Amino acid sequence: MPLHVRAVEEWDIAGMAALRAREWETAAFWEARIGGYLRGEHSPRQSLPGRAAFVAEDAGTVVGFVAGHRTRRYGCDGELQWMNVALEHRGQGVAGALLAAMAGWFVEQDARRVCVNVDPKNAAARRLYAKFGAQPLNPHWMLWEDIGIVRERVENRPHPPANSK
Repeated sequence: MPLHVRAVEEWDIAGMAALRAREWETAAFWEARIGGYLRGEHSPRQSLPGRAAFVAEDAGTVVGFVAGHRTRRYGCDGELQWMNVALEHRGQGVAGALLAAMAGWFVEQDARRVCVNVDPKNAAARRLYAKFGAQPLNPHWMLWEDIGIVRERVENRPHPPANSK
């Protein structure tokens, strides 16, 4: 079954939490955190109303997700809150598809200037965001001056063969 990216539903939170818990904390911690974020009960600093999340599914299993919201942090219009792709699905275009979906939501919200917090030691994430047009803002943050570039870069990118792993 091909990769399918769609807006998050309530029942996706457990799968998102399990995926996030592979790298940090527990599934219970992330279920509460992600659920609270999506319901607007947990709000990052300087966030504004308006948030969205998307999941990538492979054969009905959540293999990646992305979430973001409106903000005023660093003079941005939007902030990418989380992005996770299962290790075994990395390098297959999942991150690009998720970023394109999130970028589409930001553009619909007229939130073009978007930032993301990235650990300076997370070279893989920094390379990924840079590949899709983000520039360093400071040691811990990267910035898209116009998040619309993400969709353009995803559409013009060669896709891996369907049977690649």
